[in-house]
Amino acid sequence: MAFNIKARSASETGIIELKAGDGSPLTDDDGNVLSVTVHSPASKQWEQAQAAMNRKRAERMRKNGGKLEAAIDNAKADQVAFLCAITIKFNGDIEHPDAQNSADLPRAIYEDDTLGFIRDHVFAEAGDWSSFTGGSAKG
Repeated sequence: MAFNIKARSASETGIIELKAGDGSPLTDDDGNVLSVTVHSPASKQWEQAQAAMNRKRAERMRKNGGKLEAAIDNAKADQVAFLCAITIKFNGDIEHPDAQNSADLPRAIYEDDTLGFIRDHVFAEAGDWSSFTGGSAKG
């Protein structure tokens, strides 16, 4: 019988355990590891968010005579918008002074430069297929 390759499909969502600035697990005051649930590259939400980010960059390049530098001028804002679009929720009892409710929490965290390590980590992990394909890799 032939192997069904679909058995190794990526999940459309996944949980990314957050890391502190030093690379250790990010925990709350009780030692619980904090995480975020996001849409994966296999999802329509991720695809649409990626396309929106690419369109913004291309438009900035077009408006600035094709200069590549223009594409990255608002890299942080693009990254924040992308992450907000793919983030389903932060897991754990997390609050931020700039968030009035749980819907505001992702933007408050991702825009906070003192928490930039979270933004950078989630951005990197969310684009890594291995974060969503547990059945693909063999140890």
